[in-house]
Amino acid sequence: MRANRINLRSVAVAAGLAAVLASGSAYAADVVYNEPPAPTPPIEVAPVSTWAGPYVGLSTGYGFGGAATGAAGGTINGPSGWMFSGFGGYNWQSGGFVYGLEGDVGYNGQNAGNGTTYFRNGMEGSLRARFGVAASDNVLLYGTAGAALGQQQIFDAAGSASGGAWGWTAGAGADIKMTDKMFTRIEYRYTDLGDVTLNTGSGAQTINSNNHRIMVGLGVKF
Repeated sequence: MRANRINLRSVAVAAGLAAVLASGSAYAADVVYNEPPAPTPPIEVAPVSTWAGPYVGLSTGYGFGGAATGAAGGTINGPSGWMFSGFGGYNWQSGGFVYGLEGDVGYNGQNAGNGTTYFRNGMEGSLRARFGVAASDNVLLYGTAGAALGQQQIFDAAGSASGGAWGWTAGAGADIKMTDKMFTRIEYRYTDLGDVTLNTGSGAQTINSNNHRIMVGLGVKF
């Protein structure tokens, strides 16, 4: 009788273990393995369009109007002619406002005469401040003003003479981006080179020269 009770107890224990194992296997079968989510690719941010930084370029245009006064024989009216220059500068930008410094060096081919005395410009240059507004990502509207230096030349029956004159220049323009690095330019400036006294051999002549100009150019921003 005792042996039967031991066997029944063993059977009960074995049955209980089997039930526990069966339930564990069933729970394990119900578990679903979830793979971790794939990493999110980095978001590419488009570069911010800016006018800040250094730039260089070339420009050409036409000078007209104004006068060269004080020459022997009276005023020489309406000197005009083609001109070209190289320019370079540096911009800073704060929001939509752009400011900087620019210099240019070139040749002014304006000339005129009054029948006895002839006048012409020559090499010239300027150093100017620029203040502008970025009207859009691709268009910069600006004003500019600063110091100017130019060669003045006169010719008459006695010979020729030349000298340098200091003055000022001011105007306005627009830079328009063709690509992120290249831009075109259109600019108007008025220049007054003040007085310079020259002597061809016929006596001292004081020249005061001023002119208008419209320039177009092509630049590269770094």
